[in-house]
Amino acid sequence: MDFRPTQDQLALAGAVRDVLGKHSAPGTPGQKAPEAGIGGVDVALWRDLAELGIFGVRVPEAGGGLGLGHAESVHVFEELGRCLATGPFTATALAAPLLPEYAGGRHRVGFGDLTGGEPQILEHLDALDALLVVETVEGEAPGAVGHTQVLRVEPIELRADAVPHPVDPCVPLHRLRQKPLRGEIVGDAGTADALLREGALLTAAYQVGIAAVLTERAVAYAKQRTQFGRAIGSFQAVKHLCADMFARAELARAAVHSAAVLLDDEAAGHDGADLPAAAAAVSAAKLLADEAAVTNARSAIQVHGGMGCTWEMGLHFHLKRAWALSMAYGRAAEHTDLISESL
Repeated sequence: MDFRPTQDQLALAGAVRDVLGKHSAPGTPGQKAPEAGIGGVDVALWRDLAELGIFGVRVPEAGGGLGLGHAESVHVFEELGRCLATGPFTATALAAPLLPEYAGGRHRVGFGDLTGGEPQILEHLDALDALLVVETVEGEAPGAVGHTQVLRVEPIELRADAVPHPVDPCVPLHRLRQKPLRGEIVGDAGTADALLREGALLTAAYQVGIAAVLTERAVAYAKQRTQFGRAIGSFQAVKHLCADMFARAELARAAVHSAAVLLDDEAAGHDGADLPAAAAAVSAAKLLADEAAVTNARSAIQVHGGMGCTWEMGLHFHLKRAWALSMAYGRAAEHTDLISESL
């Protein structure tokens, strides 16, 4: 396998970066966090990215998409992570191949995994046009107490309470207080597994973007900030912090791109022969990317010293987003269990 990005992949990532560069981003030094619209979504940014076609990357061209694969999607989501782009990007991109009417990005789709315990939290609820929910129901699956399915739910019909102080100030949360849900069944247990697996991959790519941009910011600050007449980057303690940040980001990026190629493999898509290996690779990538994003955010704050904790530097936005995403589409224990079962 050749894991080097193609010219088309680099061009796609560059186009996404150009669009993101025209909009304010949380965590930009010296700037206040951009004013969020309803549900925490920047409508202008969403519109520009939709026009670029990022939600239909994996939708066939005949269905109005770009006809590409996971290997291209991870480039897009790494760019979103670099800019802390805020909105239900992952859920909408997951919904598009399943329900092609969402490929154009005219509708914002959320995602809820209700197979775990309480609390059941939903992001960006006020901004959503539709919600995909994975839930476990009493069913007729042989030898099983219940089975999972995917529901399409109208957000306006949900009863949920706003969470007063979410960890990530840019991502409004609601706590669901309604069950069972009413909606249209749009997928079975296999569809649910695929959504969770692909969501984990895209989230891992987003985390790689966070880890990478924080490495660049820490290195730039270490070269510019002086102490005792020398750039602080010349001190071994700071130099090693930056080197470790780089290594974590690159290791996670390699794992994410490898998992994307495995998922795109024809065998995994058609007869499922390689699917367990691809699923384990996605879980490994998610674990590595979560660690890289969270640890690099802490290290970046440390490199910036006292400035790292200030609102002006904005590094806390990255740390909070990385924390929140480390619990999305499967926590560390769940991905570790999946890997151990595949060995």
